[in-house]
Amino acid sequence: MEVESHVHSVSAAALTRTAQTLVANAVAAAFNEDPVIGPDLSRAISVVGSVVKRHGLLLQSTAAHALAASGRFEVLVDAEIPIVDAANELLLARNSTNDLARISIRADAAAERIVTMDLTVIDEEVGWAGVYEVKRGNGPVDGRTRRPIEHDLKAARLVLPSYLAKRGYKNITRVTAGVIDYYGAAGFHKDFKISRDELDAHFHVPVRQSLDQVTSCLRTALLSELPNLFSTVIKAINRENARKDATSSATDLVPDATPTEEAVTHFISTRPTGPGPRKPATTIRVSGVA
Repeated sequence: MEVESHVHSVSAAALTRTAQTLVANAVAAAFNEDPVIGPDLSRAISVVGSVVKRHGLLLQSTAAHALAASGRFEVLVDAEIPIVDAANELLLARNSTNDLARISIRADAAAERIVTMDLTVIDEEVGWAGVYEVKRGNGPVDGRTRRPIEHDLKAARLVLPSYLAKRGYKNITRVTAGVIDYYGAAGFHKDFKISRDELDAHFHVPVRQSLDQVTSCLRTALLSELPNLFSTVIKAINRENARKDATSSATDLVPDATPTEEAVTHFISTRPTGPGPRKPATTIRVSGVA
């Protein structure tokens, strides 16, 4: 079942509320406790990590809204596009980019699987459309993940005119595919990605300002929660230190058999030593033995 949806423009105030809701949902979520760091620090770290992870999804939805708000594009989110066998064969045959640009394949041909594309952007007036994956891009995407993404985008581009024609967009003759890499460090080839600074020039409408704005709102919403999150951590640390102090006081009169701090420090800081040279074997002669 297709889950794609048309995107309509949304106000800046709505984007702000979306960022605030994202943080509130992360704070309200249940997280597993890590036995090493305890429940309070586990929760604080998990909330921060969840917000960072969800930032990528927020960038996707915000880019869709910004493009739709321009009035130029129709935008589909999470369109399910078939990766047809013929597209796979053309890509595996290593045809040149120029040759592939002139090829369009029927979307209803035999397909091995369906892929979900983050954004499908359509300008029917000029006969153009593009499929995009959106990455936060604050660190490299592993090659085992990056290469399939690039392959699927290229394969989706080959069937895009046919795919959209079945949905009423009859005159799409120019198509493209790429990765929107917000922070620019996802590791995709420079000819295949659109960085944050290139977004407005690529689409010829304002996009970056909305992404920067919602990112700033997300940061503000998260920072406002940090005092509450980490105050419980600090209280837990103080309780633990007080418990240790009480335990130490009770055992002051008991002889301490553990190594002194100086001895431990010396042991840790001493350079590694090998086994040393072997001693030569001693030969024992026994008289009277033939």
